[in-house]
Amino acid sequence: MIDTRYRNTVAEIVLLSMILMAGLTLYLSDLDKSSVFVIYSGSLLLVVVLILSAFDNMLFAARLLLLFLVGAYPLAIKLLGENLYFSVFEFGTQTLDIATTMYALSLIAVVGAYIGWKAGNRASSGASSSAARDTLPEFDDYYCWIFYLATFFTICSGYLIVSSSTGTILDSAYGSGTEGVPVIGSASAIGGICLSVMFYCGLIARKKIYSLIIVLAAIYLLVWCQILRGLRQDVVGALFSCMILYLVFELKNVSLKLKYILYLLPLFLLLELWGLIRTGLSLFLAGRVSITELFDMGLGNAAVIPGVVYSGTLGPIATTFANVVALFKRNSIDFLYGSGYFDYLLRTPPEFLYPDRPQDYAMMFPKYGLSSGGGFFELAEAYLNFGLAGAFFIPLLISFVIAFVYSRARKNFGIFYIFLLSSILCVWLRGAWYQTFAFYKSFVSAIFLYCVIHWIAVFFTRTRRPAVFAERPGD
Repeated sequence: MIDTRYRNTVAEIVLLSMILMAGLTLYLSDLDKSSVFVIYSGSLLLVVVLILSAFDNMLFAARLLLLFLVGAYPLAIKLLGENLYFSVFEFGTQTLDIATTMYALSLIAVVGAYIGWKAGNRASSGASSSAARDTLPEFDDYYCWIFYLATFFTICSGYLIVSSSTGTILDSAYGSGTEGVPVIGSASAIGGICLSVMFYCGLIARKKIYSLIIVLAAIYLLVWCQILRGLRQDVVGALFSCMILYLVFELKNVSLKLKYILYLLPLFLLLELWGLIRTGLSLFLAGRVSITELFDMGLGNAAVIPGVVYSGTLGPIATTFANVVALFKRNSIDFLYGSGYFDYLLRTPPEFLYPDRPQDYAMMFPKYGLSSGGGFFELAEAYLNFGLAGAFFIPLLISFVIAFVYSRARKNFGIFYIFLLSSILCVWLRGAWYQTFAFYKSFVSAIFLYCVIHWIAVFFTRTRRPAVFAERPGD
């Protein structure tokens, strides 16, 4: 047993070292295209092996894959041909040199994320286990109040979205205000967190009435308030959160299986299709555009610009990464040395309370004559703040937090960790690709929600049963 663990550890260290060396070589050396291709091919195989080794935990594997794709895809396109492009935005930064640097940083980030996840798991295991449970807690008055309060906030978050929306994409084009601008910017995340908490309480209660309420709340929030207003990411996040909670607490198995991929692939294609048609769907239903024109509207410039292999969701996110790398290569900007992350504190209050808060860094590119499709990828922000070191340590830190929270929630340390885990899961793709601030803002929202919902639930539970109420582990 010890020999097996020792061999696995040595193999793990060797694999991580080889990936790290490949990344540093590509980053520090000026190599020709053939050499880049050789290192790309070899390191790609190594990363695939690393991700496959993490298949026993779907979240772990997804974390590594999402970090890696944004660097691996652009370089693959540029190696196929200099006149091929990975995004419809800013062709000037889509060069082989820049794509190579992006890939190098992704390799380094994957190593950091892997180490951070393992460290987070170990830190959680090393913590006091006196509050841990082997099974789900009993559904009592406290959890009943948690369920109904979470339901209330789910409905409120949906109302905030609808009240600021101009209508559905059935009668208006997406981007014309259908998505809404809620007075609380994290309204969608709050809805996802509360729906996930409802789902968790439903797993404990195991009563049909609670399942019915969950379904009705989900239809209201996810269908009426979000998907019909063009908000794909928020729907995916909420469903992903509930799915992980089900796998963890009901099936007790979060390993990535082939059948899950077969389920998720059609869902991904459906969401990409929805993203294509949401802009012109209202015009198509009114008979003003044909089916071909409908898809052309969704494709945008990709429909008319030759050489763009695939843009979709990945292309614009890769563009922000390429733009940041290009600005450093042109000596147009300096490192922020952490001030970009400090700005998170200033961006925490809602805009109506602090209208002069710092601007999202995704909006910085026009000042330098560059275009982008929105979002600000995790590694773009890490590199902008700390350079090469940031590409290693920021993914490490984020993975540490995710793994720690996940492990504590899985071991039933208290519903506080269900709130925190749900806050991460419901913005999983948005936080990983669009901006790390999404993770932060959702995390802060979850802490606030927990404080409000928990103490209200405690108050009413003690009011009804003061003699028998006891504090819960981790609460």
